[in-house]
Amino acid sequence: MIRKLMLCAPVALAVLAPAPLPAQEGEGDPYLLAAINDFNGVLRAEWMDLRAEWMDLRVQQVDVLTIGHGRASARLHRQPFRWVAGDVRRRADGNKLSYLVDTLDLGNSGLGATFAEAAIDRAMGTWSADACLQTVEVVKRPAGEDADIFDSHFGYGGRGNYRAADIVHAGWLPAAFFEDVTGPGGGQTVVALSVTFIYIGLDGQPTDIDGDKHLDTAHNEIYYNEAFSWAAGGMDVESVALHEVGHSLGIGHIGPPPEAVMNPIYAGFQKRLYPLDHAALCSVWSSWPH
Repeated sequence: MIRKLMLCAPVALAVLAPAPLPAQEGEGDPYLLAAINDFNGVLRAEWMDLRAEWMDLRVQQVDVLTIGHGRASARLHRQPFRWVAGDVRRRADGNKLSYLVDTLDLGNSGLGATFAEAAIDRAMGTWSADACLQTVEVVKRPAGEDADIFDSHFGYGGRGNYRAADIVHAGWLPAAFFEDVTGPGGGQTVVALSVTFIYIGLDGQPTDIDGDKHLDTAHNEIYYNEAFSWAAGGMDVESVALHEVGHSLGIGHIGPPPEAVMNPIYAGFQKRLYPLDHAALCSVWSSWPH
């Protein structure tokens, strides 16, 4: 478990009266946008039919890490999104930010599950140790239940309990999943992807319950492509996880140039953050909690 000292109390939230933000057209890779809109359409239809509490979220952004040439990410709204301290909708425990490693799908990498999980934990710890994340207590939740939902839309597993953790390392899936999500060639070029969800109000619009002019982040899921040679050393788990966790924390792609963990193209072994990564983290988290 990775722990940080909490310096401030949670924000009081008006959850029953969310302040909607205006909808905007999506931008980025057309294939990704189609996948996002299709999934969100299913969530909306299910919510209209069942009024289920957990369906109050939608995919906002999908970021992809590739080899060779970069592939564009996609997002639905231009406004940035951030986690809300003490957000009861995600059952937050005060100012804590939680993560979970789905151990059931770790073996598909060809690596030992213990080795893969430890590498992911180290990546989480690298970000958590940064000075600008010192007001956040990052905690690891135990595995034991399915905690991801995006993969189910493409026929990989069931609809999990997304509130089990804020950030879910959902494990390794076949190349076909990445092909379905990112389009032709994605199974051979996309190393991993990050899916960020935001909350939607009763009016169907994104919410900003703490009034910080940012969309409210609900959940984040990370998927790794089993088609690559993880066990043979061709792809380093910790380096890839380090990049993906940056997206989980609300950081987009940076460059290149200059060099940064958050470059959109896999650049080999990277175990530390670069100055631009630190600056990007500070721009998002220095005011936590708001």
